[in-house]
Amino acid sequence: MKKIIVFMFFVLLSVKQYAQIEKGTYVPSVALSGLYSTSPRTDTVSSSKYNSWSLGSNLGFGRFIKDNLLLTGTLSYNHTNTKSDYVNTKFVNNNRGNSSFGNNESIGASLLRYTFITENFAVRYGAACSIGYGEAINRTYYYNGSGYNYATGTYATETLRQTSGYTNTISGQINLVAGIQYFVSKNLAITGNMGFFNISDSYSPYQHIKKIDTHTINVSLTPSFNAFSAGLTYYIRPKVAAAK
Repeated sequence: MKKIIVFMFFVLLSVKQYAQIEKGTYVPSVALSGLYSTSPRTDTVSSSKYNSWSLGSNLGFGRFIKDNLLLTGTLSYNHTNTKSDYVNTKFVNNNRGNSSFGNNESIGASLLRYTFITENFAVRYGAACSIGYGEAINRTYYYNGSGYNYATGTYATETLRQTSGYTNTISGQINLVAGIQYFVSKNLAITGNMGFFNISDSYSPYQHIKKIDTHTINVSLTPSFNAFSAGLTYYIRPKVAAAK
């Protein structure tokens, strides 16, 4: 991996720049995401049904502050909802299900440099950072009762009870990113991006009803292949440049 990165670095230094994206070009972006999954879960103690879904949106607006240098601001929102219901369990007075839902909002910015290898193909690289806030509510359902019957393995009287917990999290991230651009026209390009360095910091000042402070710092120096994304990018070029 190190040899490949060094090789790409020297290639970028040696190639001739055939094209450019002019200062004053705008790059708006809108992205929507959604995910739904459901599955049964069975083990030696219990069986359950699991459902999860999420919806997200991302708004971005960028401007080339210099030729081939793009500054972008982003605003993101994501909602998640999960539920697990225990259909059958061998133990009474036990967890009978969990549910949780949460919201996450973040703002961010990135600065990317473009280097053209050919008229239509370019690589871009730079840094991105973001600050986010999230909140989640978790609920656990269980039966509780009195008068346990050892013959039947049940309580004479069972009452469904619920416990709840709330967590809010403040987080920040710094990423080094790289990507490719293939221009199918002057204004439209196929885009691929991947992060290869990440520092994230999260702080939860309030958890599980009572106040508990937690602070976590994560550092990753390896390629984040799970962060790879692909799509289309539209460039609104200045009228003079677009006419050329």
